[in-house]
Amino acid sequence: MPLVARIRPAGRQGGLRAVTLADGRRFLLEAEQVAAMGLCPEMSVDEELLVRLTALDDRARARQAALLLLRYRPRSRMEVAARLRRRGFPPPVVDGIVADLVAEGLLDDAHFARAWAEHRALGQRGPARARAELLRKGVDPTVVDEAVREVFAGQEADLAAAVAERHLRRLSGLPVEVRLRRLAGLLRRRGFSGDVIAPLLRCHAGGGTEIPGDLSD
Repeated sequence: MPLVARIRPAGRQGGLRAVTLADGRRFLLEAEQVAAMGLCPEMSVDEELLVRLTALDDRARARQAALLLLRYRPRSRMEVAARLRRRGFPPPVVDGIVADLVAEGLLDDAHFARAWAEHRALGQRGPARARAELLRKGVDPTVVDEAVREVFAGQEADLAAAVAERHLRRLSGLPVEVRLRRLAGLLRRRGFSGDVIAPLLRCHAGGGTEIPGDLSD
């Protein structure tokens, strides 16, 4: 049976321990787990303990990977789970880590959805764009709808108007209908609704210019 060669602190926060066996295998465990199992140098590691060390190592490494992802930006539960699976962690380990992070408040799809919608609004994107992106990230539709409604309430028209004003300055030399068609396409791609696009087109069309129905649909 292999022996424990050494146990050393690991990780920036000091809550992890690297358990290295005499044959070179290395396992990452929580410090509390090391203490609870009574691990120490020169301790023999039988097959049952080896299986347990492997399982705990998977969980510790998966948790570290998840926390690293969340350090860069908020993410949805599905995003974190997908990234961990791509890293090769077993599905039960991934499910357990995601559940732990949710219970600890470190993964919160409602908070993530609001933050994402606010980010898209700051980038002058519309609610439909934000909604589609959040759904692709696996956020529940009810949660998505609530976040998008809260963030864009009362400001969708202003956001679209700001986009239109900036865009039309670059199209000033084109015929009116061409300008309006390009503007409508841009606003649709950015996720603004037809109810917001139509009044903007009428405003910028000028008197006597008919707005084709397909532009604001």
